[in-house]
Amino acid sequence: MGMKVYIEDRIWDSFQFFDEIRSLFKFPVEFKPYMFKDPRFLAYIRVRSPDKREFYEPFPVEVDNERKGLIKGVIYDGVELLKHFCLDVDVSKPTVLITDRLIATFDEDGRYHLRMIVMGPAAIISLKGILYAPAKPPQYYIKLSFGFEDVIDIDVGKVLKMLLLQFYAYFKHEEVFCEDNKCMLHNCHTTEEIKRVKGLCERHGKMLEDCLTSSPP
Repeated sequence: MGMKVYIEDRIWDSFQFFDEIRSLFKFPVEFKPYMFKDPRFLAYIRVRSPDKREFYEPFPVEVDNERKGLIKGVIYDGVELLKHFCLDVDVSKPTVLITDRLIATFDEDGRYHLRMIVMGPAAIISLKGILYAPAKPPQYYIKLSFGFEDVIDIDVGKVLKMLLLQFYAYFKHEEVFCEDNKCMLHNCHTTEEIKRVKGLCERHGKMLEDCLTSSPP
């Protein structure tokens, strides 16, 4: 089947995980740079409020900042960003976009929540989301409240592989996450949950054995 992984062009030169991703699957993985061509749309789908899913015509300066890549601290509606991406690429086989943009989804509790991944016909994975979406231990927030930002202890390569496997299982087998908290298909919400993940559970190991080079760490 194969997989196509797009890397947003703004991070293509600094992306460090090509070999890790290639070595995960038995089938070929094709990498390509990707560029969002409509800065007005990107400015339009910015998250304006944590508890309202509303979109407004962007200010010219916001569109200009998108054009220049001045997006520090900007959060995007992940569902709208994924829809746009899916209309722009072929999604007949597993297709993923990896970006450094922060993405969020509006949930049933009436609030936006940062996400590591948003899945549908394709998937978008946020590198910044891997760092900032999972809840941290209490001591991290205590230090932050005193103005000290602690180092975020997350193995980004490990999480990337987890997310790619989760999307592949969803795309190929319509499998949505795993209840075993040590399985790579477990839907982790905290950094401590990520650390507990050791590989694939027996059931998912068998389900994915035909596509994986070995049981991933």
